[in-house]
Amino acid sequence: MNWPRIILDGLSMSLLFNAVAGLGFLLVPQAYSTMFPKEIKQAAAPYVNPKDVRTMKLILYPLYLVLFVYWAVSAHFAGMAGFRNLFWAGYIEMTMVSLSDFIILDCWLPPKAKAYVKGAEHCKAWELREWLKTLAIPEHGLLWTLIVCPIAGLAVAGLNMLF
Repeated sequence: MNWPRIILDGLSMSLLFNAVAGLGFLLVPQAYSTMFPKEIKQAAAPYVNPKDVRTMKLILYPLYLVLFVYWAVSAHFAGMAGFRNLFWAGYIEMTMVSLSDFIILDCWLPPKAKAYVKGAEHCKAWELREWLKTLAIPEHGLLWTLIVCPIAGLAVAGLNMLF
């Protein structure tokens, strides 16, 4: 495994992911409320425009595709070989994205973001402790670690095996 390349790829993709997700939130903040804790979703639901949700998906889904393709191409050009090495490279890189998402978008951003989501300004779910308990820790401690990161590892390894 090429550790310097894995770390640099993980950092660059973390930066890309958080920048695009953050800019997407600034463009269509109401749509992002559909991914927030239940209390915020319910309070903001009357103000959510389906067109904005579609825009959000058009921002996020291609972003994930770009991440996977970049990681596979980068691993290929770095000379990484073998399914096991490629899987762990993809897993580690996606874990770095998950950690940066947790720190920036789940710990730092929520108190600043509540003013942008109509109808949910006074929800208790915006408090950091409540946010971590209902969304961030389950998402990044379980969902990303056990499902998203292994899928990323398999995608990177699988895409690289096609080259």
